[in-house]
Amino acid sequence: MSRSLLRYARLTRRQLIVFALASAVINGVITASVGAWLAQTYSTYQARRAAIETIAHLVYERRTRAGMVASAIKRDTEIDEVRHRKRAYDEAYVDWNKNVMLNLFAIREAAGDLDVSSLEPVFENYLIAALADQDRCVTKAYDARLANQDAKAVLEACRMPELHQYVLDCGATFTNELYKLTQPTFVPFTGQFEKTKTLAEARINDYCVEKAVQKPAEPTQSPQTPTGSTSPPIAAVPQAPGAAVAPTPAKASP
Repeated sequence: MSRSLLRYARLTRRQLIVFALASAVINGVITASVGAWLAQTYSTYQARRAAIETIAHLVYERRTRAGMVASAIKRDTEIDEVRHRKRAYDEAYVDWNKNVMLNLFAIREAAGDLDVSSLEPVFENYLIAALADQDRCVTKAYDARLANQDAKAVLEACRMPELHQYVLDCGATFTNELYKLTQPTFVPFTGQFEKTKTLAEARINDYCVEKAVQKPAEPTQSPQTPTGSTSPPIAAVPQAPGAAVAPTPAKASP
């Protein structure tokens, strides 16, 4: 029966062997290509996720260390404890700054941009700027504590509680949205990544840009009055060209 079907289809044994080999080669190429693409996609997903987890770790560590220094200053703890916490914060500060460029590269890769990502300016101008303001605030308060000055007033003047909360809100939103962008997708040409990226940019703008902590206004200094003077100097009235200048009357001696 099978031989009659082969004769009817006019297929020889050689043609069947060639067909079977060609099918095996084509299936092998397709399977290998799809497998390599899936492996590359998963590897990229793992690398991006690890980079975003590193950013989240650095943000939370620096924020937590700064809060511990501020807490020790507010509680009037022993100076040794304040110094210990400040030393730990300085280590977190160094770890953050030596990884700034790597963090920017991780953001660029997570956003799928070959050039500068639209999320990088928000990261630099808002989150990093807030961390810098927090650093200046903690450092000033620490120096005041060492000098036995009112360090609590320094923390209040630079709005440490607002900065501390803003770093939490903006940092959590930023890292959470980047984490979503690292989700692997094995269905190409759906446009899902662009939709997720658009939503991420909107949420980051809400929590980082719209809710940014305004810097306290610098105190304006009024012009100093010369010592011994009872009234500010009066500017001379300009004279018309050729006009004679009236002589100043002499004061009567006592």
